[in-house]
Amino acid sequence: MFLQRSEAAKAFHLVRESTRNNVATVFWATGTFDGNPQAITIPVDTATKRITFAFSADTKGSRLKLTQPSGGAITEGLGGTEVTELNCGRILTISSPEAGEWRAEITGAGRYWVEAQAQSDIYFVSVEFVREGGRPGHEGLFRIQGQPVAGTPAMLQASLSASSTKTTQFYLVAESGQTIQKLQMRAVNADPEFLELVGSVELPSVPFRVAVSGHDSNGKQYQRFFSNLFHAESVEISPKLDFDELSAGSTRQAVFTVRNIGSPRTFNMTVTDAHQFVSMVEPKELALGAGESGTIRVDLAVPAGTTPGVGDNLVVVARSTAGPSTSNSSVVRLTVSSSSATQIPH
Repeated sequence: MFLQRSEAAKAFHLVRESTRNNVATVFWATGTFDGNPQAITIPVDTATKRITFAFSADTKGSRLKLTQPSGGAITEGLGGTEVTELNCGRILTISSPEAGEWRAEITGAGRYWVEAQAQSDIYFVSVEFVREGGRPGHEGLFRIQGQPVAGTPAMLQASLSASSTKTTQFYLVAESGQTIQKLQMRAVNADPEFLELVGSVELPSVPFRVAVSGHDSNGKQYQRFFSNLFHAESVEISPKLDFDELSAGSTRQAVFTVRNIGSPRTFNMTVTDAHQFVSMVEPKELALGAGESGTIRVDLAVPAGTTPGVGDNLVVVARSTAGPSTSNSSVVRLTVSSSSATQIPH
């Protein structure tokens, strides 16, 4: 949110509501004003205990008017309502909101952001892109590294707290909040408390969020957005490690494969870790043709005396510096073991 220095304390209204238990994103959108008022319809279900609408713009004078389903505008002083006015935005929280279609009308200039968050028993537990893997006899679905890769269908796995729902329809939405495409998801369990589903996704060419809508147990429409923004990329980083532990006083080498799915380009490689075990990265730049792969080698030197059990996230990022823009990442979790140090040649 755009804030004046004097408005910092007011922003804790949003922080407080965002950190309650079982808070779910009902709507999220950003865009640019075109000179005309814009109306957004947001469904509120009977499972919602509280809902907070947040609006921000990069220009003063922008406004949000919020109207409940029965037709009354939400104003300061209305029972069960808290309103925070800002120079470039507005935050409104309603306790026990009326179920039905709420209308948010925004006006102004420049760029804007609108979000609605509900405290509710209907919420996403997780959404991630996965792949099949595992040892024979122990196969399963595993979260992919980084963002999904463009040009091929991706497998999506979602978990939803759904005991208060009757129906579910999954779809992808753009940053504007508009629907891109519906998804065909199949349930892999029969537990409505935490319903798990998987489905194949044709990835769009624009950034997107995963959303679900349907009817709650009382027949009212609900809607939930998973807040993470996904985007298909045309570079992929795959870890090729045969270890997940490091010994104090030792050096190990981690290997990663970088695959360029798109047109020829050059990639800059950035490797970081919280405990600064990384001592060497080779090479730091890769020139790859279409469909070509390259190898990155990372030396990890663990100081003697490092406390056993210390965890370290090794983060590898490939970002194009020539050719069409793309980037992706891979994160590997390593732990310092209690075994004695062993120097591994490489």
